[in-house]
Amino acid sequence: MALFHFHHLGQNQPSRQCVLSKLQSTLRFVHKRKILWPVEESIATNLPPNEYLKMLLGPIPQIFNQLHSPKALKAPMEYVPIAFGQSIYGATFKAEDFQKRNCSAPIIISLLDDIFDSNGNVSSCVKYALSKALEYNSSVPSIIVSNFKDLAVFSPPSWNRLEPVFERVSTTQPPLALRVISTAYLLEALPVGIYIDLPSPDLEFDEDLILPQGPPQDPNQPLLADDQVFVTCCRHSDFDLATLVRDRARALQFFRWHKHVQQRYSRPVAHPNDRLTGVTNEVGQIFVDVRPIYPFDASEIPAETAAHLKAVQRESSLMTAGIEESFKQSQKFTLKIQSVLAEGTERSICTVYRCQITSIDDNVVSSPSLCLKLFDDRFQQLENPNEDNDLDVARWFDRVVIAEMYALNEAFAYDKLRPAQGSVIPWFYGAHQFTLPDGTVLYGLLIEYIEGWELASDFTRELSPGRQIKLIQSCRHAVRVLDVGDVSQRDWHDGQILLYTNPTTKLDHAVLIDFASTTQTWQPEELNYISNYFGLFQVLRGVTGDPGFDRELVMKHYGEPDDWDPVRAYMPIQPGGRETRVVKARDMFPYILSA
Repeated sequence: MALFHFHHLGQNQPSRQCVLSKLQSTLRFVHKRKILWPVEESIATNLPPNEYLKMLLGPIPQIFNQLHSPKALKAPMEYVPIAFGQSIYGATFKAEDFQKRNCSAPIIISLLDDIFDSNGNVSSCVKYALSKALEYNSSVPSIIVSNFKDLAVFSPPSWNRLEPVFERVSTTQPPLALRVISTAYLLEALPVGIYIDLPSPDLEFDEDLILPQGPPQDPNQPLLADDQVFVTCCRHSDFDLATLVRDRARALQFFRWHKHVQQRYSRPVAHPNDRLTGVTNEVGQIFVDVRPIYPFDASEIPAETAAHLKAVQRESSLMTAGIEESFKQSQKFTLKIQSVLAEGTERSICTVYRCQITSIDDNVVSSPSLCLKLFDDRFQQLENPNEDNDLDVARWFDRVVIAEMYALNEAFAYDKLRPAQGSVIPWFYGAHQFTLPDGTVLYGLLIEYIEGWELASDFTRELSPGRQIKLIQSCRHAVRVLDVGDVSQRDWHDGQILLYTNPTTKLDHAVLIDFASTTQTWQPEELNYISNYFGLFQVLRGVTGDPGFDRELVMKHYGEPDDWDPVRAYMPIQPGGRETRVVKARDMFPYILSA
């Protein structure tokens, strides 16, 4: 029998925690993929160790079989027990059995004896079992030993560690701890990205794919005169972008048109008392019909957030006015512009108005004020290439946006977040086609009008600490709603948060707006990287501006990330200070502790 002097794992050695962290990180990135994970069944304690171990570890392969890459894993993974000495099948274990199976995964040893003696040293029985395992391969990644009361992880010598080491694990739930640790070490031993298929963070496009974007143009037809194009084209989707990126002359004409319309038109495109005609639920769909794949799962909302949403709930203003159903079923309507709320910046393509509905299907109605958001890509700031530009023509259009696509994207976000509308999300009344007084056709959204305050305002700065805390906590609840809906805000800034006091309940709370730049999961193999928690956290802390909140109150009361949040960051403990603390999701497995 070979004897080994195992050293207890020191602080400078790679520990079990690193392996668990990898499992946690991996599961956080795929947490939206609902799988069947074995419920903690009741396991009889009087079973022989091998039978007990089989019931405990047998379900582990199922998580890999449900999350693996279909292209890489052809056959399902399965649990195969190999016993030392007399196995449950009556066969005696031999080291060559490992060789036949080409085993490189962790080895798990179950014993009836104590793992440690009264002095805390590794028992002779464990040393014997370890020596038999190491006869096969001294570089086995790890050996997990349990007698279902104690649990220890042994690491043999490696190229950067001359001595074998062990880590003793204490836990209040040995079966759960053994199952999770075994899963973590098995994942560590497997090839990355195969047995748990992590989606790609980068969207991949087929450059040869031609989508039905705009009216088809025969590239063999002669180029139209600029004057004709300037008169007939009103927005980016009036051009066939699939043709433009393959034809330098047509591409140059597009940019000449764009320069022309920017010189001719200015914001705002609508003015107080203007009347706009709308076609109900007409969104100018210009691409294949795709929908986000993960539904809003209200069961994921923590109790305190659900209580907050209920406490601040507002009634739909159109419902209160008695016209919501007739509006939903209408074919057309008329709007009257009351005021301009936001003309937009040089980087934006949207203008926001306060308005009211004056007629539905030619029937005069009286409606409350609403918010109209018009998408107009004529105002996108683009660099105009010249004839001598030698860059690939397709690259000229990398930044070109399509207004209808942004409108649809925001509408998809509102639709997903419908369970929270009227609380931390405005009521949404659809995406529609609008005709301006000059005949220009644009697409836009109708949303609840909220008489709130911007984050960076005197209102915020004059709030008492108690009211600031309530609003900071409300922001945390609001951002959790986005997370539950798989809606990732890619453009966090202080203009996306309104502070509102409910006139009935007098409760202060936050309302999130502007979802045009959000992303959702459209394909399972694509990663929708969600960093909403830290995105809004940075805004409230004043990293990108002056939100008006006390930064110390933000740090203290914003709350911690949810268990599945994949982001970690180092935050200064004091504003402007050098001392930092790590902000990250808590341990998924709090019942696993280091002895």
